[in-house]
Amino acid sequence: MEQHLVAFAESHPDGWDHQAWLGLLGDLEAHGIDVSDPERIGLELERVRLAEELRRRKISGLGPKRIEAIVDRFQTLWRLRQAEAEEVAEIGTIPSALAEKVAEAIR
Repeated sequence: MEQHLVAFAESHPDGWDHQAWLGLLGDLEAHGIDVSDPERIGLELERVRLAEELRRRKISGLGPKRIEAIVDRFQTLWRLRQAEAEEVAEIGTIPSALAEKVAEAIR
């Protein structure tokens, strides 16, 4: 399922509407993926979207493990955009200077 979510997030960098969401669910179902819990799928899609956005920004010092830590902490792009750099720096593996870069780049 993850490859479908990554492809969808990449093809909708500015977000998606309800029709696109229904299209994704239909595509997943057509590929034999259980879509009986769309909320779970939506949450996973938000995590994928956040990770893809961080990768796309190519922030120096932000590798896969730090991206994963940010995704685990904030879960969605919206939540990260609402966070102050200090909140990002609360993640033990992210120094303050990098947290500032992340907060600045993601807004």
